[in-house]
Order: sequence, then structure tokens, then C-alpha cells
Amino acid sequence: MPIFLPVALGGLALTALGLGVKRVLDEVSARSPYAEGSAAAEAMARHRERVAALRAVRQRVKERMHAYGERQESTRRETVEPFLTLLARLERWGQASAAEVLTGSGREALDALPRGPVLRGSRQAWALLGVSGEEPPPAWEPLLEWLDRGLLTEEVPVEVAGVSLYPAAACRPEPGHEAEAVSAFTKAGDALRRAESFLEDVHTRLEALDQQVGMLQGRASVQLAYLDPASFEAERPEPRERLLRLGALMGELAEALRQPVLLRDGGLAPLPTPLSQ
Repeated sequence: MPIFLPVALGGLALTALGLGVKRVLDEVSARSPYAEGSAAAEAMARHRERVAALRAVRQRVKERMHAYGERQESTRRETVEPFLTLLARLERWGQASAAEVLTGSGREALDALPRGPVLRGSRQAWALLGVSGEEPPPAWEPLLEWLDRGLLTEEVPVEVAGVSLYPAAACRPEPGHEAEAVSAFTKAGDALRRAESFLEDVHTRLEALDQQVGMLQGRASVQLAYLDPASFEAERPEPRERLLRLGALMGELAEALRQPVLLRDGGLAPLPTPLSQ
């Protein structure tokens, strides 16, 4: 029974696709089976609120992923690649050395960035996984699909922070046993709250990385604009010093671009020190 979470269950509207649509809509539009003001009715209302909250944070994560993914690609294409092109030209002319300009982990991060055009589909997980030429783990596919479309199905489980979202969101205990219904709604609501809290953390990290990359890109773009290959011909120290500073900054930018939000097992990745403070 497929359901969407762009809109929530219960008294809120629900969109359903596929077989069984009428039955799903009938179930959702029906009155609460519990007496008004009863413990079960209140527990059901709290559960609906948790589903609505999960819907809202999913949408925010989706929008932030899209915005940050676009920044990652524009930074790679408009700032990193022109710098690498300039550095390669200076190397050919014998006026600079990549080994001198790029050192340590920054050089490794730059080397790991993909070069040339990258299809949008191949960039789908960059916001969460970091910029790379690697495909996301196959186990991520249900999560990425849900974050993008909001669709939950019983047949394709989606887990967030160890919570299986479909049974938690579609909780419908038998109405004849109020105590059991309260327990079921409470358990499902607590699970949804854990998933919501995890996604809030994901959103916070995406936001921090977006700001970090934007700040570094701005500084790097300004410095790159001042570097003219012809200025190296006079062999003055200023262009070389500026190039060394830019190399260090580009290494820092590449590391930020490759910083993951999630580990490949789906857990939160540790943040680098500047972002964790």
C-alpha cells in the first residue's frame, strides 16, 4: 500500500498512488474510531503531529540537499577547474609546480574530485556523500528516493536512524483495545521523533557545509581573478606568493566539498573541527 508523506496521515490530507488508493483514502478520511477526548484519540492526534513534523523536515532536507548540491557543482566547475587549468598551464611553462603549490590532504582532496561534465543523476548523493566519482551505496536508494519524492511503500523499506518509516507512519492499531492503541501510537510517535531529530541534524550539517563552501569559494574566486599567467613571466615574488596562498585555500575548499554528511552505513559523519564548534 504506497503512501506519500509530502502531506500527512489522518485528518491531514494524504496522497496515495498505485493499487488500493480508494481504500487508503477511505481509511484516512474516516472519523477517528476513538471517542473524542479519550486517551487513544489523543495518542492518535499526537501521532499525526509527528507524521506532519517528519513530512516538514523531509521537505527541508530535500530543498537544502538540492541547494547545496548545486553549489557543489558550481564551485567545482567555476572555481576548482579553472584553478587546476591555470596550474597545469604554469607547470607546462615551468613557472610553478603542483607539488609545491598543493600539499597534504588538500592535494589529495583535489585529486579525488571528478573532472569535466558530471551528469545530474551522478550528483544525486553529493550533498550527503561529498563530491566524488563514486556511486552511493545501493542500500541508499530507498532513502534517496524517499527524500526526493516522499513516497513510502510497504514493499521498499526506508530506514532513518534505525527507524523503519512505513510501519511507524502508517500505525493503525485495532480500535477495540484502547490501552494497546495508546501504546502503539506512542511507540510509533517516539520512533518518528527519532527519525525527525536525525533529519534535523542532517539539515543542520548541510546548512553548515553550504555556508562553509560558499565562503571558501568566494575567497578563492577573488584570489583566482587576480592571478594572470602573464604576471609570472617577470619572475616577481608577488604572483608566486599569491599562488601558494590560493593553493592552500583550494585544498581547503576541496576538502570541504568532499566532506560527507552521512557515512556509507547511513550514520552521521563526524564534522571537521571548524564546523563542529
